[in-house]
Amino acid sequence: MALKLLGIGGMGLMLSPSAKHLTKDGPARFVRIFDRGTKDERRDACRATWQDHGAEIVNDYESLIGAGDYDGIVICAGKNGDDCNIFKSLLPHLKSSADNKPFILHLSTVSSGFAQAAHQFLGEQDIDYVNYPLTGGPLGAETANMLILASGDKAIYDRLLPTLETIGKPKFFSESISAGAEVKLMGQLMVFNGLIGISSAAALKSECFQEDLSGDSQAEFFDFLNGGAGGTRQWDVALSKGVRDKVWDQGFMIHHAVVDAIYVAKLCHERGLPAISIIPMISIALSFACLLDKYPGTALATHAIVREMLKTHASDIDAFVNKNIDYNNIESSINNSINALPEKVKQSVLLDISGDDFIN
Repeated sequence: MALKLLGIGGMGLMLSPSAKHLTKDGPARFVRIFDRGTKDERRDACRATWQDHGAEIVNDYESLIGAGDYDGIVICAGKNGDDCNIFKSLLPHLKSSADNKPFILHLSTVSSGFAQAAHQFLGEQDIDYVNYPLTGGPLGAETANMLILASGDKAIYDRLLPTLETIGKPKFFSESISAGAEVKLMGQLMVFNGLIGISSAAALKSECFQEDLSGDSQAEFFDFLNGGAGGTRQWDVALSKGVRDKVWDQGFMIHHAVVDAIYVAKLCHERGLPAISIIPMISIALSFACLLDKYPGTALATHAIVREMLKTHASDIDAFVNKNIDYNNIESSINNSINALPEKVKQSVLLDISGDDFIN
């Protein structure tokens, strides 16, 4: 029998393709999708696709939960602070309406501490919780090739596996509830270091050869050089958009990435890694924060950092980072990176979380 699912975050780039991958006679179907109502061409197309799938579009949590005719809720929305607010608003309706013990499949990238706190708190409410972060970007979601990083209750994973295999490529890591979140942050450690490496090389190429940062010759150069020992996928999936096509506002958006970088630094610090692993991640978070401060209200993807690495702008990042980083105090530097963020982004971090944060 097909799982009956509810969706929150269904207009986003990572969950919305599920409407196409999951057929009406497949292992699962979404019966209702929560819609915050933002109007644009892309989201209008998502709404139409969900309706073709057979899902009802609703705009409040009471209507989403309905009479309890569902097996689980899929949430793919924001970061700790964003999703904590969703849980607080959702839970009173969920507890009063579910026919059977429901589950929450949380696909957002959150900190390991969030996964642990949510699992404990929801377990006390007799609600199953698992966190399976996604990686692979919008293209991976569209082609059902995104990686699904699963952990927690193995019985829930086995129940969800046919659905997960339809929308992506799942892998189960362990029964630790936070293992999926931790694996996602390991991936982000690779992503951010790769981004800074390739961006530094592009800035140096521009300065050494006295060439514009973007253009055909730059793109051809890095298409070639990226095939060597220093190659990184961040050239293909990120920086090439700017260097080849001068597109700086599409990709992994900075206001999301900066939060992930902070989560990575915090996890590395908690697990006792050396400062040589942690300080670069804090520097990256502060560099992203610098761009958010310098270009308020401007949509920028992570690869836009390369423009600030050129000689004419480099001192701005140096001044911002040096003002906020203490190389002898990791904890203080992590806190400074949070406090340097615009207020809305800062609220989404919610680094230290407990069960009390899920209560209104």
